[in-house]
Amino acid sequence: MKKSILLWMFALLMMAVGMSSCSSDDETTSIAKGIYDNSFTEKYYTESINGWTITRDESNRVTGLTFFLLGNDSFEKLYSCPSSLDEIMYLFPLSDGNEIRLIRQGELSAVDEYPDFQQFYEVYEHYYKGVLVANGMSRFYYFITPQGKWMSYAFTESFIDIKDLDPIPEITEQKAKQILANYLNVDRDDTWPCKLYINEYSSRKNGLVVRDQRLVYCIEGPYAPGDPNVMYFTAPRYHAQIDAHTGELIMITE
Repeated sequence: MKKSILLWMFALLMMAVGMSSCSSDDETTSIAKGIYDNSFTEKYYTESINGWTITRDESNRVTGLTFFLLGNDSFEKLYSCPSSLDEIMYLFPLSDGNEIRLIRQGELSAVDEYPDFQQFYEVYEHYYKGVLVANGMSRFYYFITPQGKWMSYAFTESFIDIKDLDPIPEITEQKAKQILANYLNVDRDDTWPCKLYINEYSSRKNGLVVRDQRLVYCIEGPYAPGDPNVMYFTAPRYHAQIDAHTGELIMITE
């Protein structure tokens, strides 16, 4: 008799644990309201210096850098260009922990218009303490000339200084996917693609620009409801960004 009572109490305890576990998956998704409610389209302005177009944001930070050597440009313009990424990094002051990595380099090839020239390219990405920073890819093309190596074309999205951010997530990928599933009221699918990034979000509060740097899971979630005539594999999917520390849903788009 005592044994059956103990088994019954144990079963009740296990049911309670199971219900507690399920309730954690059913909890209401927390929204990053400061970003959701106050996001805005930032104003940018550009300036031209020695053939370079430099883009700055409202905080006067350089967020874009482009250069083109046109067919009718003089070689003096080419020879006044930098010969490496290091020569333009003064435009992007970065704190300790930030790293610009060379991830790909093209092979040397001939330049049809200039028999004495060769060309190649380099692609860089921005990392902070080993985590990829979103929108930090840059591509540079070079001419190798009898006078040395010079940039003939450059494009950089943005090397934004990341500071004092813990690169270790406090929730798992599965938890982040469950947060998205709860929000959409669908079953979680662990095959949804998910990557860890560092991203910066801008919002305007009381007329001032507020910037949030966060460690986020970027999830490509389920297919969104759409035109039934659209083929399934071309239908839009939900894309979500989940704070990897707090579990807040930062934004969701189709």
